Amino acid sequence: MTERMDNWKTQVRRGYLELCILLLIQRYKRLYGFDLLEKLEDQGLPLKEGTLYPLLNRMAEDQYLDTQWETENLSGHPRKFYSLTARGTVLLEEMKAEFEKMILAYQSVQTRKSPRRK
Repeated sequence: MTERMDNWKTQVRRGYLELCILLLIQRYKRLYGFDLLEKLEDQGLPLKEGTLYPLLNRMAEDQYLDTQWETENLSGHPRKFYSLTARGTVLLEEMKAEFEKMILAYQSVQTRKSPRRK
């Protein structure tokens, strides 16, 4: 892959990664970081811990995610679980609507049809 393609791919991923994280947390109600990394990888979005955790922390600071530390048992390691807040749910719905518009615009450009307006 060329350097130009690598740069483009990075920019595109950066744009929809937050959306995918919110969608997965919504689907599973709550997830901890390592489980989220695995689910993203299963969906073809491999991510490094050094990318995910700062993003999750920022989303929690912005009150889009709620966090809760839990220990499965006394000998287990504590895990920080993430769930959507009401504010996060609103953001997710807005992001989904905007992403749908982007997909329609892309499809329109690709097929040279005029976009349907609502």
